[in-house]
Amino acid sequence: MQSGRGSNKRPANGGDVPPSEAVVVLRSVRSAVGGILDFECVSANVHAERWLGREERPLVRQRLLVEAPWLRECGLFAACVRVAVRREPEVVRLSRQSPVGTVWLLARVAPWEDGAVVFLEDLTERMAAEEALRRDHDLLHAVIESATDAVYVKDLDGRYVLINPATARAFNRAPQEILGRSDAELLGPDVARPTLAHDRAVAESGQTATYEDSEGGPGTDCIWQTTKGVLRRGDGTVYGLFGISRDVTARRRLEQAREEESRFQERFIGVLGHDLGNPLAAVRLSSAALLARDTLTPDVRRVVERIDGSAERMARLVRQLLDFTRARMAGGIPLRPREVCLEDVCRRIISELEPAHPQRGVRLEVQGESRGVWDEERLGQVMSNLLGNALQHSPDGTQVRVRLADGDPHFQRVEVHNGGPPIPDSLRPRLFAPFHRAAPEPGQPRPQHHGLGLGLYIVSQIVTAHGGWVDVASSTDAGTCFSVTLPRVARPPAAQAGRGA
Repeated sequence: MQSGRGSNKRPANGGDVPPSEAVVVLRSVRSAVGGILDFECVSANVHAERWLGREERPLVRQRLLVEAPWLRECGLFAACVRVAVRREPEVVRLSRQSPVGTVWLLARVAPWEDGAVVFLEDLTERMAAEEALRRDHDLLHAVIESATDAVYVKDLDGRYVLINPATARAFNRAPQEILGRSDAELLGPDVARPTLAHDRAVAESGQTATYEDSEGGPGTDCIWQTTKGVLRRGDGTVYGLFGISRDVTARRRLEQAREEESRFQERFIGVLGHDLGNPLAAVRLSSAALLARDTLTPDVRRVVERIDGSAERMARLVRQLLDFTRARMAGGIPLRPREVCLEDVCRRIISELEPAHPQRGVRLEVQGESRGVWDEERLGQVMSNLLGNALQHSPDGTQVRVRLADGDPHFQRVEVHNGGPPIPDSLRPRLFAPFHRAAPEPGQPRPQHHGLGLGLYIVSQIVTAHGGWVDVASSTDAGTCFSVTLPRVARPPAAQAGRGA
């Protein structure tokens, strides 16, 4: 049976040799008293030559421990001795250190005449894969065990086969009391009915779904947000369900409390605005009656004018509060459309606001027709708010430009442009939010009268109520331009062709 280097010969009872398996046939080298001192290599294939031999000479006729002394340290030599003595095969897994790291081998040793046959298989890649899989398993297990969300797996009968500590805490039971049992057994059929319905829906559809309710889960008055999905084998068949449940009770109750508080505040603002209307009207009527007298001294007239101006500003704030309440609680700002000339509306608003800003001018540009069916009073509010903002943020000695254009026969476009500092990017997402006021720009004077921060919000609500939209463009070079686009005939937002405010 002797063979030279490169032989693949193997005993007849060994079958075919895998292409990467080393095979070596060993004959016992005994002492004078019959003990096995070493083994002589009788036959070896190329893999055995590479793993056990030396480059300068073949492995055949060489002593095993002389050629590969590491076999004694890893235990393979002792296994060969046991097989040669007992005549019983053994399978051992062994490792050795090499220049490239740890090498793992699987050795199957079978008796042969006065010796043994050794089949060696390289397990290094398999062991590395198993170790990586074991690390991944340990990591996943650690994550699941430490998760505050309830993580669990059920079989197709709805019985829990895997749970983490958070699941046990949710049921307020020990893990062994949960595993192997269904929700109906743990909670009762009536309480568990919603959960069982969710499980059936997910199992039948095969799709991952998220549910949120206060019924069907453990805990009294708890609200659970649960994501469920199916578990599949390699062939695609479903063998179970997984679930991840989070207790969102505190968050949902906080959100509900905030919503109730917001609704209360809005109702309060509406009642306050309504109740302030009558006393303010009385103040303005009284001041108007006093101003109509010719007998007032100049000092008294100035005081009455100051009272009338303050009452007018208060009345404007009250109107904004009422508009805010209508927009938030009454389904939007109501309109009374009729045929309106937008050019006349703009000239009226300009004449009202321009005297209060003598250091700035307003230029009106009209291109084409500016008539449409709109709410004249509400468009006056839009122009007053946009033009007032433009005059406030425009530098002294500059002009604010108001442009009316009818490039589209079905729409009217209004642009209000000023050359002031650009709107910061951080403010743009909240520009049309209620009660939002921008801080004054560095180097710019602080506004003399602070509003409620409702101006642009009401602008957007009025324009939306007409079926239009508002755009804004702002840069250092071009300044700031608010653009309002209105349908020629006011229509509700539902009729818009996919265009939002």
